[in-house]
Amino acid sequence: MESTVSVSKGVFLFCNGFNKTKQTKKKTKRNPFEALFTNEPWYTTYKCNWERIENQIKDLQNNTYSFLVNDIVNYVKSCEHDEYNTHEGIIPSATLLTGVNQPDHFNQFVILINKIREDVTPHVALVNSQDAQTLKTLVENVVWQLIRGQDVLLKKNFLYYSDEMDYKPKLKKSQCTMRSLLNWYKNKYVDVSPRKSKHSQQRTLVIILPDFESFNSNVLQDFVMIISSYSSLPVVLIFGVATSVSALHKSFPYHVSSKLLIRVFHSHPSPVYMNQVLENIFLTHKSPFHLSGKAFELLTDVFLFYDFSVTGLIQSIKYCMMEHYYGDNIKTLCCSQDQIDSAIANLSSDDLESIRQLLSFRPFLEVQDCQTKIGLFEDDNFFREVLSKEMHKLHDYIHSFYLCVRLLFNFVKDLPKNIFGKTIREIYAKCSMEHITSTQPFKDCMQLISFQSQLKLVDNIKNALKEINSLIKIDSTKPLRSTPTKNNINVAANELGINFSKTIRVHMMTFLRQIENANSESTVFSSEADTEINMETENVPASRYKLKEKLLRATRVEKIHSEFELIRSRFVSYLEEILSKGLQPPHKQTFNEIMFFGDVASVRKQIVGSPRGALHTALSNPAHYLQCSCCNIQSTDSIMASMPDVCIAYKLHRECGKHINVYDWLQAFTAVVHPEPDIPTDDDTKIQLRFQRAVAELQFLGFIKSSKRKTDHVMRLTW
Repeated sequence: MESTVSVSKGVFLFCNGFNKTKQTKKKTKRNPFEALFTNEPWYTTYKCNWERIENQIKDLQNNTYSFLVNDIVNYVKSCEHDEYNTHEGIIPSATLLTGVNQPDHFNQFVILINKIREDVTPHVALVNSQDAQTLKTLVENVVWQLIRGQDVLLKKNFLYYSDEMDYKPKLKKSQCTMRSLLNWYKNKYVDVSPRKSKHSQQRTLVIILPDFESFNSNVLQDFVMIISSYSSLPVVLIFGVATSVSALHKSFPYHVSSKLLIRVFHSHPSPVYMNQVLENIFLTHKSPFHLSGKAFELLTDVFLFYDFSVTGLIQSIKYCMMEHYYGDNIKTLCCSQDQIDSAIANLSSDDLESIRQLLSFRPFLEVQDCQTKIGLFEDDNFFREVLSKEMHKLHDYIHSFYLCVRLLFNFVKDLPKNIFGKTIREIYAKCSMEHITSTQPFKDCMQLISFQSQLKLVDNIKNALKEINSLIKIDSTKPLRSTPTKNNINVAANELGINFSKTIRVHMMTFLRQIENANSESTVFSSEADTEINMETENVPASRYKLKEKLLRATRVEKIHSEFELIRSRFVSYLEEILSKGLQPPHKQTFNEIMFFGDVASVRKQIVGSPRGALHTALSNPAHYLQCSCCNIQSTDSIMASMPDVCIAYKLHRECGKHINVYDWLQAFTAVVHPEPDIPTDDDTKIQLRFQRAVAELQFLGFIKSSKRKTDHVMRLTW
C-alpha cells in the first residue's frame, strides 16, 4: 500500500445532472464585527486610520508597478503589428519574473489586467494552476474567459466590466474548444460587414498564467502546440515565473520553445518594494500608528526569513494596529495632530484614569511640584489641558525623530562597513530601541564623517536639505498650534517639531555655503628654535643617535588646519548636537504607549506560530482550546472517554513503539470509549467506524503511515 493511500476507505457519490438554481441578488449584509463595534470610538479611529493607510498603499503599488506594466502593455501592443505575423505558428510571449513572494503577485496582475483592458484589448484570460490540472480544463477555462467571460474574469476579486462586449453567444463550458474560439473570433472581427469593419478593429487575445512553476509541464507543452496550430488567432501569452527564466526552458523542450517568441520582464525585488512601503507610509510622522523597535524588528525578520511577502508584512502591521486599538478608548488619541483636542474632549473619567496608570506617566509626575501632582489626579479639566500639551509635544517629537533618522541615514549610508545598515528601516530599529548617539558605533560614524572630502560632504548636505525641504513643504501650510500652558508645570521648553526642522535648514544652508567657499589647503609651520638646532647640527659628525634626533625634530612641526577642516569639525559637532537632541528613544517619551505599539509577545505568538506545539497541545489536552469542563484532565497521561476520538487515538498511539498493531490499538480504543465488557454488535460497528476515522485523521496529520513489513501494522512517524 502506498503511503499516500489512506488506511480508511470510502465511497463518494457525485450527483450528475444537478440543476443549479439561479442565484438571486442578495443585499449585502454588514460584517458582524463592524455591527458590534461600529459605535465604539476606538473602532471608528482605527477604521479611519487604516482606510487612509490602504489608500496610500494602493497609490504606491500603482506607482511601483507602473513602469513594468507599461513595458508589458507596449509589448502586447507591438504584437498587433504585422512583424510578428510573418512567422506562422510563432506565439509572442512575455515572461514576467515576479519573485518568490507569491502573495504579492495578486496585486501585480490586477494592475496589469486593468492596464491591458484599458489600452489594448478586453479579451484577457487568467488561469491558475489549480484550474488547469488537465489539458481539457485548461482549454475550457481559457476559451470560456475569452468568449463568455470577457467582462468578468473567473477569479475571486478579479471583476472587470467592459462596455464593448455586445456579442455573448450562448455556449456551454463543455463546448469551449479552440475551434469554437476560432469561429467566435471570425464572426466578431473577420467575417463582418464592410460598414462594421470600419469601426471594429481586430483585438489581441491575451492569456495569462500567473504561477508557471505550478503547472504540469506536459499540459503546458500540449497547450502551446495547440495554440501555435491556430495561427489565425492573435494570441499573446504572459507567463508569471517566480524563480528564473531557466524554469521556462526546462519545462519546454526545443520543439515547443521554438514556437515561442520570448521576451523577459523583471519586476522589482521584494525587499526594495518593502523598503518603499515602510519608508513612504509607516516610517513617517504622517502615520498615526507607530511600531516600537522590537516589534518592528520582529516583523521585518519574519519578512526576511520566511516568505518575502510585502502583503504578509502589511497584514502583520494591520494585526498590530488592531491589537493596539482593540477595546481601549484612550487609543482614540492615536490620531492625526489636528484631531487631538477633540479626541481628548470626548474621553470619559475612566479613560483619563487609564491614562494616569500608564508607565510613562510616572516619570513625568515625579518632576512636578506637589500642587501640580494633586491637580493632575483630582482635576480632570486640568489633566485634559496637560494631556493636550503633552500629546502635541509627542507629535512634535515624532516629527523631529523621523527627520533625524533620515538625516542620519543620509550621512552614514556610504560610510565603510555600513555600521548602521543600508536602509532607513535598519536605522529606525536601532534608534527606537536605544539612545544611539551615546553608543560607540555612532561615535565611529561621526569620526568617519570628519574625514570626508569637501565634494562628498557638499553632496551629503545637499541631499539632507532636500529631505528637510520636502518635510517643511508638507507642513508649512499648517498654522502653528496654540496649546494651553500652565506656569506650575516644571518642564523644559519644547524646541522640537516644525521649528526644529526650520532651524536645522538654516544651519545646513549656512554650513553648505561656508564649505563650498572654504579653502582646502593647509600649511606647515616650524619654529625658529628648531631651525637654529638644525643649523647647529649640520656640522656635527654623523651618528645614528644624531640622525634619530634630527628626524624626530623634523616631525615636530605645527600643522595649521585649513579653513575647510575647521568648518568640517564644527559641522560634525553641530550634527552630533542635533542628532542627540532629536534621536531620543520613543520609550522615554511621556504617553508613548498611546502612539507606539510594543506588545511583542502577543505578536510573536500570533504571527510566528508553532504549529507542532499547538497540534500536540490540542491532541493531548483538548480542553485547552475547547474550553469545556468534560475534557479536563488531572495529568497529561490520563485519557477520558469524553475526549474527541482523534485525541484518544493520539494518546494511545504515543504509548506504542515504532510499529503499532491496528487490532491492539482498536481494542485499547474500545476499552476507553466503551469500558463495559459486553458490547452489542451495533455499538461495536460504530466504535470501529469512529476508530477508523480517527486513524485516518492521524494519518492525514502525518503521525502514522502504512507499513510494508506487516500488513496489520502501521508505522509511527513521531518520537
